[in-house]
Amino acid sequence: MTMIIDRRLFLGSAAMLGGFSLVGCTSTPTEQRGNEQALVDTATATLTRFKTDAGARATTLLRNARAVLIFPDLVKGGVGVGATRGQGVMLVRAASGWNGPAFYESSSVSVGLQVGLEESAVVMIVNSDRAFNQLMQSSDVTFKVGGGLSLVDFNTARQDQITGADVVVWSRSQGAYGGLTLSGSDISQRMDRDQTYYGKPVNATQIGLGAVSNPQAAALRAAAQS
Repeated sequence: MTMIIDRRLFLGSAAMLGGFSLVGCTSTPTEQRGNEQALVDTATATLTRFKTDAGARATTLLRNARAVLIFPDLVKGGVGVGATRGQGVMLVRAASGWNGPAFYESSSVSVGLQVGLEESAVVMIVNSDRAFNQLMQSSDVTFKVGGGLSLVDFNTARQDQITGADVVVWSRSQGAYGGLTLSGSDISQRMDRDQTYYGKPVNATQIGLGAVSNPQAAALRAAAQS
């Protein structure tokens, strides 16, 4: 059984992973924008892969979604206590297509029989108003089974379960499907990255309403079109 524990333990566990840096570095605004664009580009590739793999089912989900969160590279690792962390972006459906991206981070800590390192590409389809409103109204949201929202694994769920779910999660882990647990994830806004990408302070709500746009994200927005 997997159990979600105090998030403060995350840093201690994450320090065990070579991919998690706890030391800041100095970079220029241009270099920082390059980091955000690289994430947008990898998110575009991940969303395209989801649509290719899932076919018509992905098209239907995206057509009816309120928003879509894309985490191209969630890294999970540890011995006994495992940490999962990754950067991602969110697109919000608008009347004329999609707005965004807004930048997010996902993290969680779990205990159980686990060892080693695993990388997953993840797409989270936000279907319901209540899930969408939680993302918009709070800078830090916990998505977990039994936490008031229904989460289903796209790779294993029946179609009726997918249709009625608040959030549908597709994952691809190390070339095999179904490697991601839905026990829980903290989804946090990264307004510092939003500001870097758009050149001024902005939050997810403003981005979702289309108050700002970056033409370099056009390919990502196009990939979400059903």
